[in-house]
Amino acid sequence: MNVRLALALASAAALVAVAGSPAAAPVESATGGAHWTISLPNPFGVEVVNRTLAFNARRDADGSVGGHFEYHQVVEGEAFTFNVAVTCFQVYDGNRAKLGGVIQVSNDPTLPEGTYAWFQVFDNGEGADAPPDRSSLIGFGNEAANEAFCSSPNLPRFGPWDVQGNVQVRG
Repeated sequence: MNVRLALALASAAALVAVAGSPAAAPVESATGGAHWTISLPNPFGVEVVNRTLAFNARRDADGSVGGHFEYHQVVEGEAFTFNVAVTCFQVYDGNRAKLGGVIQVSNDPTLPEGTYAWFQVFDNGEGADAPPDRSSLIGFGNEAANEAFCSSPNLPRFGPWDVQGNVQVRG
């Protein structure tokens, strides 16, 4: 066999192998949904009803992160919705995840697109005998605060509260 033919066959085989390879699974992930009510009296002075917090986040083998979360909140009868692209994600202690990102859609004029939002969840296991999963509140601020929250193993100041829903943290 001539060298040029052998190189061409080897190159074709390599391309087929790469094209046929499945995408790498994330090395860490968090998914789920939760809702809660923070009744009065509380540190905020108003009842806070989280209708839905739905999220998915992942860290790939190359260290990149991605995902999305959607948050719906009612405060004093007014409903707010936030859609957030995940920019930071960390798993701590095997069952706790911190997620944060930039708001892409908001109907709250005090928290417009480009503001950052973050929260933390606790996966307390599955089944009827497992304690409830937990969540912190959503924090809002700038990119530096978002990154500081995600990269710190510290627990949040307020919460976490038991949630109705289901959280899975894998890491």
